[in-house]
Amino acid sequence: MKKLRYLFILCVFCIGCTSELDVTINDNIVIEYGHAIHKNVLIDAKKSNKNVSVSKIEGLDINKIGRQEVKVTFTDGSRTLEKQMVIDVEDTAYPIIKFKKKVVTLNAGEKYDVRNNIKTVKDPVDGDLAYSDKKTEKNGYYIDSGKLNTNKEGTYEVTVIAKDVNGNEAKESFKVVVKKKKVVRPVSEPTNNGVSNSNTSNVSGQSNNNNTNITNNTNKSNESNSTNKAPAKNDTSSSGNKTDKPSGNKKDDGKLCPLGKDPYKPCDAIVDQTQKYSYGVYPTIEAAMNDGYRLWEIENSPYYNRSFTAGPLFNNLGRVAAYTIFWN
Repeated sequence: MKKLRYLFILCVFCIGCTSELDVTINDNIVIEYGHAIHKNVLIDAKKSNKNVSVSKIEGLDINKIGRQEVKVTFTDGSRTLEKQMVIDVEDTAYPIIKFKKKVVTLNAGEKYDVRNNIKTVKDPVDGDLAYSDKKTEKNGYYIDSGKLNTNKEGTYEVTVIAKDVNGNEAKESFKVVVKKKKVVRPVSEPTNNGVSNSNTSNVSGQSNNNNTNITNNTNKSNESNSTNKAPAKNDTSSSGNKTDKPSGNKKDDGKLCPLGKDPYKPCDAIVDQTQKYSYGVYPTIEAAMNDGYRLWEIENSPYYNRSFTAGPLFNNLGRVAAYTIFWN
């Protein structure tokens, strides 16, 4: 009877008893800077009780690299266990540099800020890194432009060096290609004999013999009829210039120009004196410039890479008759 009593008391006592939670800790625990920790990093799940999870970690700073001593509380829902552990926090992620273009092309003399080609410079954890105009050792980026000279033709390399808060360094480069500048001199249409360009006539087309047909309105106050008559000898025209009719020229055919520079040439005749260095006759200054660019780019031609400009050709009345290319 006494034995039965003792067995009953022992059973009651055992019912209130539970075994300790069994957790096997891993050796050499290392986690990544700025990242949350996972239980599988801390324990060997195969050697530990089932359904074990981490309920609390005390003393751990994931944003601080180095060795840290921490206290970890494990649980399976009904039992808990506290363990002292050593965890190493390491930063193995490098900054990421992105460019808008891998190759930037400029014309010589063009102003350019190399920062304009930088899209982003970021650390995977800490985000955007700030630009520094000086060499930096941590938490920023700077630019090494090398021998970049935007005034000189050539190919140059620009390097961006970025360092995160823990000193991890990344480098990326892009190329800057500086092309030879196209030399084009701006031209303003001059006036000739007091006649402004606003009174110029429309050019009807381009001629192969460097002559362009122009429809001009002559000053009717200086005409007696619909035909243009050459001035008589020693006669003074409305411009105040004295002209002499050559001997032997007695025919008035209605095509002469008494008001022009040369009264014995038609009014629409081109009398510009700069034909020596000119090329072609064009109806507009835009047409002349476009053809100049075309010739400028043809290799092994006498006009390749030569500077040029476009300007007007004047007719006998001093008005713009057409346009041409002047090569230097």
